[in-house]
Amino acid sequence: MTEQDQDQEHTRSALILYGTETGTSQDLAEEVGRTLERLHFDTTVLGLDAVPHTHLHAYRLTVFVVATTGQGDFPGNARLFWTSLLRRKLSPSTLQGVRYALVGVGDSSYPKFNFAARKLDKRLSQLGAAEMIPPCEADEQGDEGTEGAFLAWLALLRETVLTMFPLREGQEPISEDVVLPGKWRLEVVPRDGQRDGDGDGEADAEGGRGTTYPERDVNLNGTAPHARPSAATAISGHHLAEDSFPVVLDVNIRVTPPDHWQDVRFMSLRASRKIDYMPGDALAISPRNMPSDVDALIARMNWQHVADTSIRLVPTRPYPPRLATTTLLSANPIFLRRDLTLRTLLTEYLDINAIPRRSFLGSIAHHTSDSMHRDRLLEFTDRQYLDEYYDYATRPRRSILEILQEFDSVHIPWEEVANIFPLMRPRQFSIASGGRLKVADNEATNFELLVAIVKYRTVIKRVREGVCTRYLAQLPAGATLHVSAKREGRFSKASDVAAGMSHILIGAGTGIAPLRALIHEKITHHQQVGETVVFFGCRNETADFFFRDEWAAIRAEYPDALEVIPAFSRDQKSKVYVQDRLRQRSDLIAEYLMERNATIIVCGSSGQMPKAVRQALVDALVEQAQKRDKYRDLIANTDDAEAYLARIEKENRYKQETWS
Repeated sequence: MTEQDQDQEHTRSALILYGTETGTSQDLAEEVGRTLERLHFDTTVLGLDAVPHTHLHAYRLTVFVVATTGQGDFPGNARLFWTSLLRRKLSPSTLQGVRYALVGVGDSSYPKFNFAARKLDKRLSQLGAAEMIPPCEADEQGDEGTEGAFLAWLALLRETVLTMFPLREGQEPISEDVVLPGKWRLEVVPRDGQRDGDGDGEADAEGGRGTTYPERDVNLNGTAPHARPSAATAISGHHLAEDSFPVVLDVNIRVTPPDHWQDVRFMSLRASRKIDYMPGDALAISPRNMPSDVDALIARMNWQHVADTSIRLVPTRPYPPRLATTTLLSANPIFLRRDLTLRTLLTEYLDINAIPRRSFLGSIAHHTSDSMHRDRLLEFTDRQYLDEYYDYATRPRRSILEILQEFDSVHIPWEEVANIFPLMRPRQFSIASGGRLKVADNEATNFELLVAIVKYRTVIKRVREGVCTRYLAQLPAGATLHVSAKREGRFSKASDVAAGMSHILIGAGTGIAPLRALIHEKITHHQQVGETVVFFGCRNETADFFFRDEWAAIRAEYPDALEVIPAFSRDQKSKVYVQDRLRQRSDLIAEYLMERNATIIVCGSSGQMPKAVRQALVDALVEQAQKRDKYRDLIANTDDAEAYLARIEKENRYKQETWS
């Protein structure tokens, strides 16, 4: 090998950074990593906040995979990195020599579609980084979902990388038939290493005793062996986020009639200390899988012999010297668990009921001796068969457990489960309490939620239940759970609840929750609602007109300040939705927007609802402009109305908080 070849081999490294809330961006980043590994790159895949921007120079190329959240915001694990790029002292040559590629993951039903990725792309260029190929803008609402645009872009990235960084003479890309080694491995903890030297374990969150890792000769940072995590950094008990805190469930009641198609719960949770939050914030709750599901998986895989044995997670490769050891710890929360067993791992950490991504199907294909099963599973990962993958997994919402039952020849080694199963992620629920409702007795903090328990029958006539809502539904009053407050999606600031501030609030179903929080915040701080009109959509006046009595009480106290306009879609022969009510009250829409400078906030399910609402607002403005001379100079046609909404968007007066 020549000196030039040696240098090329030494520097053939890639950093893949992701910003994610739901895990989609991380999954795509891992796929980018595997693609580059097959081109003989040494890859490191991490969350954006795990590395400073100065580290980008140490890699031949960097790939960013970034989702957009809230009002065009960066995900929680990407904000420190983004903020670091905004420092004034950075020069146009700060990132000179850095080559990068970018994937934006978004939902076009949001006004600020892929806004975070676009901002990052612009800033990287301003700092001198060189873009390798045009960015990918993956759209969850696209014909082929997020996957279609991403896979086409990934093929282009592969072709570009081979051109820019050609393989050595005689070297070929690693075949797709070759299984790439996992980055983690589970192993049994030796009996003589289950306790610290003082002989006394630390009590865990479940009242038992925790264990700590023994010393290991695993080189984590490329420079020296790493000792076990200290008791201060090790986690015992349930999987806790760094900013989590305990709450007591005071109320968990069903607010829809027993014969209604959907079980919706009103929940009240109490923290023992003061925790500040605002309307639009969310509470993140980590669910647990049902014991029956965990037992079924253990039995299916014949893992009974190791299910309750003390195990640990270890890396299978050294991390680059340029990364601190703590980066490894933050890369995988399971690494910090002190009292880990396979059963605990499957119950608290791994999402065994998730709808599988293509990467999961590709992984389990290598753990079957049945050629027909293997070929079928690999077919689902092929770009040309995206429709079949959608029809098999996404559309019927097949779970991982169900797929493992159907492909019964698959036998996954228990040591590899952390490389194959997706991590369980906390689910976020919009907080429904605001103002005085936030304050419990004795300076405690109250959180109120309106939670729809997910349970439905799929197109293949199977019942599906949401992992987190099923977990919450069975919790009794008095139960303690750990949560964290998520302020990233905040759609209100102090100025939004200022005296006299006008709002058009549009919510459907449980989307009324954060709007209720805002109304109570305005009442508490200014003893008035301001001028507020609420358009609320549900099915039936008697079944799911949430907070109906509360609205009546507020209107009785502030008769000229709050108006609630409901849309009951199933109470008459022809369906009536919130967008229909918006058109019917076009006079109110035009008055609030063009005379009172109102802010619009839209909350509820993503998909068609936000688009239908926006079109209704356009139609309402055009109709009133045709009727009233005072609006005609500003809005003459549909294009003008669209431009008007785009302008108030930029002014932060059109906000959207929707979820799938």
